[in-house]
Parts: sequence; structure tokens; C-alpha cells
Amino acid sequence: MPGSFYGLAGFVTLAAQVLLAVHCLRTGRPWWWLMLIFFFPLVGCLVYFFVEFLPSMRAGGRVRAVTKDVARLINPTAEVRRLEDVVSLTPTVNNRMELARAYLRVGRNQDAIATYRLCAQGIHADDPRLLYEMSQAYYHNGDLAEAREAFERLRGQTVLTPEQQLLSARIFEDAEDTANALREYGALSGRGTGEEARCRYALLLQRLGRHDEAQTIFDQIVRHARLSSSHYRREEKEWIDTAKRELKSAEAAK
Repeated sequence: MPGSFYGLAGFVTLAAQVLLAVHCLRTGRPWWWLMLIFFFPLVGCLVYFFVEFLPSMRAGGRVRAVTKDVARLINPTAEVRRLEDVVSLTPTVNNRMELARAYLRVGRNQDAIATYRLCAQGIHADDPRLLYEMSQAYYHNGDLAEAREAFERLRGQTVLTPEQQLLSARIFEDAEDTANALREYGALSGRGTGEEARCRYALLLQRLGRHDEAQTIFDQIVRHARLSSSHYRREEKEWIDTAKRELKSAEAAK
């Protein structure tokens, strides 16, 4: 009995460490939190839970998202197998789309595309959500012509969200349709979205030799970050760091 208790306690501690470490990495917390979590399991987990994890939760949504991340980390194909069983028993469009998303998460892009194609029939052929996700699948598979065709069908069905417009800009950019990519990125920059669109816009301008315009946007990103909340800086860390790096490189080149 004591051995079983300690075995269970060890498993619970390990699960807590993995859960909190995933949260730490996902939200861009300082690296020393990981040291605390893994080198001082009980105290480290408790401190991180009350100081960082619990305050960051929003009505349980973040809890569910992190829990799913842990499950995928431990066994990334388990969800795919479960959803394949669900679809075999109940082949609805919603279930198939959920399976297609799972295929994308594990890198099975071709299976995702085939599943989306099965969904895009009859009354669902012009469903905006389906067209958007299908365009994403084609894009991630490198099928730019197909991604663009699906996206243009989407454009004719709905007013684009910032997330959708960002995908459009990336498709145009990767297809070397620079004029349309600049137009989409420029329009996104004025929609009050996160920093990804502005940063990608600046990077494209820089590749085109429009360095002054690019540096102005990078500078705006960094200044905006300094005035923003710590939560916003964590969420946008990748793009803020990119902007800082580009400004530093430009300064060093002078």
C-alpha cells in the first residue's frame, strides 16, 4: 500500500510539472520558472500555480486549452485515433472537421485536405468556416494555388476577420504576389490586431528594400509593447522580439 501511494504521488507530481511547464513555455514566462518547477517539484509547482497559472485563467477556457496541450504532448496521436472512431460511427460535417484539425496538428496535411474535401459538398460547399480551414490546410501543405482558390471563395461569402485576412496576406506573400500581400498587411495594420501582421508587413517591406518604412513599424511595435500589459507582451513575445532584433541589426549596420 505505501508503495502504491508513493507511486501515485509521483505520477501526480510529474503530471503537475508537465502541465505547468507547458503553460510556462506557451505563455513566455521567464526560464527560471522551469528550473523552480523541475528542481523543487512540490514548492515550485505550488508557487507557480498561485502566482502565474491561476491568475492567467479565463473562465476555464485556458485550463482546457493547456490540458489539451499536455494530452497532445504525452500522446499526440491518441486524439486522432479517437476522432477517427467518432467519425466512423457518426460521420457528420462537424466531426469530420474536428478530425481534419487533429490531422493538421500532427502534420498529416494530406489527410486533413482529403477530410475537408469530404465536408465541402452540397449545402456545405460554401460554408465560410470550412473554406477558411480548407485554405489553411492547403497553405500548410504548400499548395498555394489551391489555398488561394479556396480563400477567394471564402472572400466572396463573408467579411473577413483579422485572422482570415492574415492568412490571405501570407498566401499572397508566399505566392510572390507582392502587391496584394502589401495591401492585405497594410489593411491589417490599422485594425487594432496583435503584432504578427505588423511585424510580417515590416519584414516584407524590408525584403523589398523599403528599410525606412520597415524600421518605423518595428519601432512602433517596440514602443507599443512598452506601454502594454505584461500579459500582452507575453502573448506577442515572438513578434516583439523580432522587432527588437531588426532594430538592433539596423543600428549595428550604421
